[in-house]
Amino acid sequence: MAEVNTAAAPAPRKRLTAPDLQWLALTVVVLFMLATFIAPLLQVLFLGVTDDGGNFTFAPLKELFQNGSLRHVILQTAFTAAEVSLCCLIIGYPAAYYLSQLKGKMATLTGIAILFPFLTSSLVRTFVFMVILGRTGLLNSLLKALDIPGTPFKLLFNQAGVVIGMTYVLLPYMLLSLIGTMRKIDPVLLNAARSLGAGPTTIFLTVYLPLSLPGVAAGTIITTILGFGYFVTPALMGGPSETMIAQLVEQRIVVMYDMHGAAALSLIMLAIVLAVYAIAARWLGLSRMMRPHG
Repeated sequence: MAEVNTAAAPAPRKRLTAPDLQWLALTVVVLFMLATFIAPLLQVLFLGVTDDGGNFTFAPLKELFQNGSLRHVILQTAFTAAEVSLCCLIIGYPAAYYLSQLKGKMATLTGIAILFPFLTSSLVRTFVFMVILGRTGLLNSLLKALDIPGTPFKLLFNQAGVVIGMTYVLLPYMLLSLIGTMRKIDPVLLNAARSLGAGPTTIFLTVYLPLSLPGVAAGTIITTILGFGYFVTPALMGGPSETMIAQLVEQRIVVMYDMHGAAALSLIMLAIVLAVYAIAARWLGLSRMMRPHG
């Protein structure tokens, strides 16, 4: 007589549904941000408002606010970041307009060419540009061959060198922001304006330029914020009078071993960046301008 199997059948394994996977991915991202950004930021905040004994104090911040040279460096940093952002926009807008018209393989190759500099470190890119801008570098040699008066120009270890170097490093961010926005502009709108008798200048000023403003706003904010905290290029291509705030943070840590002062400086940098973003969002309608139009 056959033996009857009375053992209970194993319960079917529960599969993760699509919403479960989405929550799992969100949890991983949140935990990663907490561990790598929020927790270190809170640690910096703690260091900035405490002394060596762990006692709460505003002394590091008070010392910095009473430092006249720090105010000069902050203004110098803000002015340089604005200069670099403006240069990126002036160079990037016409270049992005042309590149956004490319189709197929040419568009793909263009995207690869723009992203290619990101495959190397900013240190290497800056050093390459130092070789180009040197007194016997490629640019000065070319200008000298063209018999330009005043050559060779001093393009390193001054404000011009810092602006040129940072513009070169940050230009891809402006290009990517502008090209992404310009490719979304519906050509039907341009054709409609043309059919109504508008000329190229009128079409650009009244249709194309307003529709491209989200890219302009995004690129300007990104390059300004990155430029405000940039360290490598000003340190290598600037002189003593072009000291930026990120270099002061490095000096506090490496030279003065003042972690509380460095943390206080970092808090000031963070507060300025957040204030600029808040002003742009409030008075320029940044969130509306950066919202993709459909």
